[in-house]
This record gives sequence, C-alpha cells and structure tokens, in this order.
Amino acid sequence: MVISPIAQAVDSLEDLDLELLMAMDVQVTSAMKRSQSAFDTATSIYVLTKERIIHSGASSVPEALKMVPGLVVRQLDNNQWAISARGVASRFSSKMLVMIDGQSLYTPQFSAVYWETLNVPLYDIERIEVIRGQGGQLWSSNANNGVINIITKNSIDTRGLFVDAASGSQVNIDANIRYGADIGSSGSYRVYGHVKDGNASKKGLTVEPNDTTEQYSLGGRLDFSLNDDWSGFIQGDMTESTLGQNYRGVVDDTNENVTFSGELERTDSRLMARLENRISDSANQMIQVSWLDQSGTQTYLQEEFESFDIDYQMNFIYQALQLDWGLNYRYSTISFEDSLFLHSDKDFDNLQQFGGFVQAQFALIPEQLDFVIGTRAEHNDLTDWEYQPLARLLWKPEDNQVLWTSVSQSVRIPSLIEFNDNYAINGQKVSDILPLSTGIEAIDDYHIKTYLNGNDQVEAETSLSYELGYRLSQDAWNIDVSVYHTEAENVAVIDIDPNMEQFLPVLALFQAGQIQLASQALTQTTIQFDIVSTADVTTQGGDIVLSWVPAEMFNAELGYSYNTFDYDLPENTFPAIGRDSTTRQIFAKADIHVFDNHNIFASVRVENSDAYQSENYTLLDLTWSWALTPDWAVSVTGKNLFAGSHLEYANRQETYTIPNYIDESVLFKVTANF
Repeated sequence: MVISPIAQAVDSLEDLDLELLMAMDVQVTSAMKRSQSAFDTATSIYVLTKERIIHSGASSVPEALKMVPGLVVRQLDNNQWAISARGVASRFSSKMLVMIDGQSLYTPQFSAVYWETLNVPLYDIERIEVIRGQGGQLWSSNANNGVINIITKNSIDTRGLFVDAASGSQVNIDANIRYGADIGSSGSYRVYGHVKDGNASKKGLTVEPNDTTEQYSLGGRLDFSLNDDWSGFIQGDMTESTLGQNYRGVVDDTNENVTFSGELERTDSRLMARLENRISDSANQMIQVSWLDQSGTQTYLQEEFESFDIDYQMNFIYQALQLDWGLNYRYSTISFEDSLFLHSDKDFDNLQQFGGFVQAQFALIPEQLDFVIGTRAEHNDLTDWEYQPLARLLWKPEDNQVLWTSVSQSVRIPSLIEFNDNYAINGQKVSDILPLSTGIEAIDDYHIKTYLNGNDQVEAETSLSYELGYRLSQDAWNIDVSVYHTEAENVAVIDIDPNMEQFLPVLALFQAGQIQLASQALTQTTIQFDIVSTADVTTQGGDIVLSWVPAEMFNAELGYSYNTFDYDLPENTFPAIGRDSTTRQIFAKADIHVFDNHNIFASVRVENSDAYQSENYTLLDLTWSWALTPDWAVSVTGKNLFAGSHLEYANRQETYTIPNYIDESVLFKVTANF
C-alpha cells in the first residue's frame, strides 16, 4: 500500500477537456512522427496521461506502465523488470524500443534497456505513448513488438518549486525536488534532483534477497523560442545507481551454477538538443542531436557504452498529400571487459548505423479514407542493409468511428551477446548426454563444461505483421479493438552440439575398467551451445479496451488482452528465452474525484500466462490522495494487494537472473507545490 501527500495528485478532472477525453482525441507524435489525433491513427496505440500517472500513485516508469493494456509488465524483484508487448518479456526485451522524447535508450550489448536505472521524474511526464506492434519504419530497428515513448513536459509548465518525499514498507526514502522559472520572455527552464533508498524483498526464490536500491539523479531542461518560426529545447540528466542483485553462474570445476550476491553499479547520462522550424503554414523541419553514456559494473559483466545520434526530419502537406521523411545517423563506442563468466571473440570498439525513412499519406476520400505507405532503409555494421516497409488504410465512416488495417515488416538487429560473446552456463549432466548409464554416480552425475557461444553469422530477425483495428466513441463510452497476426523469420534460438565423438575415448576407458582415467578424460570434454537464427515464430492475438466517462468526477477502463506465441524449431534447437505459450490479461481501472479535494484510484490486473514459469495472479493497486491546501497534499498507496507473496517471473532459461517473491507494500507520500 502507498500513502502520499501530493498537491497535484488530486488535480480535478475539471482540468481535463471532457469532450477530448471522451473522443479519445489526445494528440500523439509516436505513431506518425508528427502530431495527430490518437483516435485517427492507424495503429494500436495507448496514451497514458499525466493525470492518470499521478493519480495512480506509481513511483517509477515500470510501475506506471502496468496500467497500459496489452503491455506485459512483470516484476522480477524490487528493482528489476521484464517489459514487452505482443511476445514473451524478459529482463532484456530486445524487441521493444524505449525512448525519452524520441531519444533511444537502446544498448547494443543486450539490445534492450536497463529498466532498473531508467529514472524519469513522473511529475515531469506529459504523457507516455505506447504503440503495440511494429514501430520500426519510423523509429528504427528493434521495435518489432512496439514503442514506448516517454514525452516530458515543456519547462514553461513546471515553473515554481515542487518537492515530494515518500516512505513505506519497501522504501526508506524516495524524494524529489524541482525548481522552474522563466528566462525573460523567450524561454524557461527547470532543474531537479532525486534520491532513493530502497529495501530488499522479504523472500527469495533460491537465495536470500539482496535487491536493495541506492539512487541519485540530477537533471534539467531549457526551452526557448527564438521567434515565431524557431523554437527548441535542451535537456539532460545523470543517474548514479547501486543496486543489490542475486546471480547464478559457473564459478568452479563443478561446472554447475551456484548462486551468489553482488551489486550492479551504473552511471547513466544523457543529453539532447532539438531545434524545430516552421518553414511555412504547410511545412516544418526538425533536427535533434543526442548523446547517451552508460557504464556498469557487475559480477558477470563490465561494460561502457556511449552513443551519439543525429536525426533530421521534414513534414509537409500539399493538397491531399502529407509527406514525412527523415535521415538518421548513430555512432556508438563499446568498451567491454572479459569476466569469469563471459568473453568476446572479437572487439567491436565502435558501431555505426545510418539510414532514412519516407512515408506518404493520401486522402483517397477527403475526411473519410486515408492511405499511408512508407519504408525505412538502414545500414548497420552487424547485418548490413535492412528494410522496413509499411502500408496502412484508415476508413472513417462517421466522425465517431474509425476502422483501420495495416501490413508491415520490422527488423530486429542481433545483440552483441548473440553476435560475438561466449559465456559459461550450467553444465550438462553425463547421464543426460550419453545414451547409456555407467552405473557410477561420480560419472553419471558429472556436469560437463558447457558454453553458450555467439555467432557472427546470425541474421537479423524479420517480422511480417498484419493488423486490424476499430474505434468507436459514443456518448460517455469509447471502445478500442485491435487484432494482429505476426510471422517472424530468422528468430534466434540455441543449437545443441554435444559432439558425441568426444565421448568415445571416455566410454572405451570405462569399458576397460579404467574408471579413474575415464573420469579424468571427462574433464577435457565440453558441450557447445551455439546461437543460430534458424527458427520461425508465429504470434497472434488481440486487445480490447472499453472506457467510460459518465461524469467529470469519474472515469473507468476495462480491458482484455490475448496473445499466443508458437515456435517452429529446427531439430536440436530450443528457444533462448521464450516458449510456446498463451498469455491472457484482464484489467480494470477507476479514477474517482470525491468532493473537492479527495481522489481515489484503483487498478486491478489479472495475469494468466504459461510463459514465465509462475502461478497466475490477481493484483490490486489502490491510491487515496488528499489535497490539504492548494499547495500541500498527502497520499497513501497500496501495491500488489490481495496477491500475497507471489512470483511474477521465474523463467529459469535466463542465464544469470534470479527473481524474488513480490510482496504487498504500502507507501506514504507528502507533496508541496509552490
């Protein structure tokens, strides 16, 4: 449970435009890379508003994302998360592109995001746009399953002093401070800081929990307007994290996984500048330059990653045609040190990626029927040129109805671990490999040295997706339905090569009665698992979201998501993370404004999946907020209520990850806003 005094946490729904809310007419930028009504978008998109984020009592971006229908959000422990859409999530989900204001947080080592060190002040978020399904045509590779774009507020909307402090059963202190002001008549700024000290879980799966958190952040943003046609902003932040985590790995001659505790120490820094220019009433352009630096040290991996990005984009309208095009370039440097568990065959000190996109939207029947076609061509140093074409059709028979369909191809670039790295994994038992039992326990139970090897012949995974959707806004009701079918090729799986010939001398020594020599010979044998891109995967399912806003003081959502995940595996291969599985999700949310200064927010999730080796569970998150004065507020939040101590993620296929049981918790917060 969480309790928090937040002055803006109970902002009245009167501050919202009810007609826009009911019409689902929120303006989004992630779907078309320009501002467009979410209702009129030919993609499966969900917008998590700033009001809902604050009212929910969420204390991190992953917690806020639990409210997004169709998004898999599984908590591994008190600081690690597995998040994805339309597929099986893992700690490093490599098919979900995550951005802050269009700046990618992708790291090529894992092709994923460290959710535990993603620290964006929730009170500075304008909205979070989530695309379920292909987003690579506009936003680059590794967006096969979706895009999460965190849009932050213009600093003109964050003037004054804001302070909050929270504490509870799992958090000793979680505090923020922000100050913003004008810069003359042409700009504004804000600066902020954050500190968090979190406790470990109460119960571990196989070892005593160690998932503590120490985190410190500093950041700021500057917005400016040069004249009526030129504007922009500069923003940046730095986060220092020390996170306790448990691992498993092979550390001695037994060749078996052992569990141990350690710390993940990371420094994450980013800087971004954007300049926008209105060329005319029908054309504009934008250039964005960004820098990202991530360095981390943990028991099994020491890495430093730095990237520099330049993106240029132009949008213009000519009669019934809207044309968008852009160019991008990324230069990355990677410093990687071998560890006891992992080493690299080749040095990739730097990687380059460049390309461009173009898309055209035609009004076939003005105000009723639109056709969108586009493609992205992009070159990377691992798999050369890749292409991501897309076509969409949107029909609007009435102002309150939209029917859309799309077909698209998306690309996932291999991570460096898949392409280049080798690491020791839990050894295979002799009795599981040999076709006969020796009857000698010391030999039959011996674990053979086993290695998982990257492969520089791994190809990019390509996914062909078909989608169909329908939206209706009727009085106080809105409904959003989407279904999809995706066929993926060149999916990375693990190929088993036991090399049975190497055991012939061992068997000969055993049959000759030379047991000691046979045991010694076993120590020279190895099992090689190789990553190959030879599998196919079919994913299909759908989402339905029903929204109800009967009055300004009450709004609710009810939804259901269904997803199936089926592998077509070549002989002697098995999936690296996922598996044939079915996932079902039911959710319900209610946001109630009571009297003039109280707000109650409730969110229920029912998770049913055989993909994570965990039991099904039902969770309730409940927040009550009370605005004591216009400047002061308090709130209390209960998290994971009625679920008890439960596992959300127990996928033992992940090499090093050890999850913990997730507990019910309570958090109290006080907020001041001057």
